[in-house]
Amino acid sequence: MNADTQQGNPLNRLRREHPGALQEEWTQLCQTDMKSALKLINDPKLEFPALFTLREHLEKRGEGLSARNRIVLAHIRNVLQGADLGIDLNAPFPDQHDLVVGSLLWVLRTGWKNILSTDYTQVIDQTAIHILHTYHHDWIKEMIDLIFYRYKNKSQRHYLISALLETANPVCLVYLANYLLSEQTVESDYARRMLSFIPEVRHALDCRAAFFVFEAWYEENGHYLVYTGETNDAAPGARPYRIHYSAKYLGKAVIPRTGEPMQTLLPEEKRNYLAFLKLPRKTQIALSRFSGQLRKQQPGNWRFWIAQPLNQQIGTLKERRYGEEGA
Repeated sequence: MNADTQQGNPLNRLRREHPGALQEEWTQLCQTDMKSALKLINDPKLEFPALFTLREHLEKRGEGLSARNRIVLAHIRNVLQGADLGIDLNAPFPDQHDLVVGSLLWVLRTGWKNILSTDYTQVIDQTAIHILHTYHHDWIKEMIDLIFYRYKNKSQRHYLISALLETANPVCLVYLANYLLSEQTVESDYARRMLSFIPEVRHALDCRAAFFVFEAWYEENGHYLVYTGETNDAAPGARPYRIHYSAKYLGKAVIPRTGEPMQTLLPEEKRNYLAFLKLPRKTQIALSRFSGQLRKQQPGNWRFWIAQPLNQQIGTLKERRYGEEGA
């Protein structure tokens, strides 16, 4: 194996083209030219699958390995054996935090599109979950790409889907909907299945039509979605998000995890909110939809209308409906 660093890294190429020979070639290089071997393994262009394959050979290298490689090896032990990261750096916590996050992101960026073994899949899964939930890094789009890659390759994805939805971030629905336009039927059909809890998507004629109705649905309801804790992967017909109709009626964005309004309610809004909760569900849906349309099309009229008592608001809604039917 040529030990010179070149475009990419020879270890990456060897791992892809002759995976069975990587460990033997690495051992031979260590015996003949340790300096070049360490230069290759610490090279920023190295990809995670190569390090994972050589992990047992690297444990004894200790001080010769870069901080990133030592962190990732400890992370692998943490996932597979329950060890800690064992970081020993005289650096402020934010610097250590950034180094750990950067190391884990390297694992994902260079390693997610591989399925080497059950252990490897477990490491990728736990790394993605840590990035989302321990370090709260914005990796939602990439998590969805990983889920679709696993689905196409008939590989484990249950924990990934649960972790994705547990972020309680409705933007994941937008990234899912992008796959409705995929040229690969296996991807567009899976996206539609994931979004089938939305009636407009479920009843659309095809995936392209489903994309457009999703756009309209999300524009109308995106600020009023509340996470339910249900997952499509765990139960048929699950509904991971529901529309908070009272928030939509008032035009108050909510915190998706709790459903609590982000904005302060005025006294008349509190009064109407409590009265709204006592209405039949069909009336709540109709009133919230009417409120949203009026707010978008005639904001001045909406501010006057929303300040009125609820029974007068319902009267206006009935008049509009009667007028449309009689037209």
